[in-house]
Amino acid sequence: MKFCADFRLLLPICAVLLVLAAGCLVPSSSTSSPPGTNGITQSLESGDAEFLSLYENSQEDIATRLERMNRHFPVGAAMRNVPYLPSELRSTALDLKTAADTYHASMIRIESFEKKENELQRNEYLKYLSTIRKVAGDIAGAGDAEMNGEFGLAQNYAESARDALRNPDGIPGTAHENLIKDTRVSLDDYIQKMREKRV
Repeated sequence: MKFCADFRLLLPICAVLLVLAAGCLVPSSSTSSPPGTNGITQSLESGDAEFLSLYENSQEDIATRLERMNRHFPVGAAMRNVPYLPSELRSTALDLKTAADTYHASMIRIESFEKKENELQRNEYLKYLSTIRKVAGDIAGAGDAEMNGEFGLAQNYAESARDALRNPDGIPGTAHENLIKDTRVSLDDYIQKMREKRV
């Protein structure tokens, strides 16, 4: 008789414990969706965030590499009071070209923009990166030709780079505009020096 009374007391306690345990297993509506559900899929569909992050990082990186290349032109080396070396000019130009190539390839793959203005800005910036790729490739070619004593060829490469910088599209800001102006000045000086070496 005592056993039955004790069992009747235990039964409600066990039922309460089971309900509490079951409540812990039910997912809350405020928790994030598991992988593969709509919440995550929607955030991955947009290329806007990826573009904006890449845009900001690449601007800083391209500016740094462009400035470094300018420091290795004859005029830049003279300002730093160090010997000018065409191999250093070639090396820094190739470094800039590689970075511009990489950013261009990454940017062109971005799809599914939610904001049209971001897509348009991406397209303009791709034009700028294309210009930088060409200019850096030409300057690397000039440095290489100069190292081989082909001063006429070096001059031609430098003139091609200068022509590409006449009216570049998609310049992302004032800092880049100033760097482009510095590059033009450096190229003018370089072209004159190659003319003198040809005589």
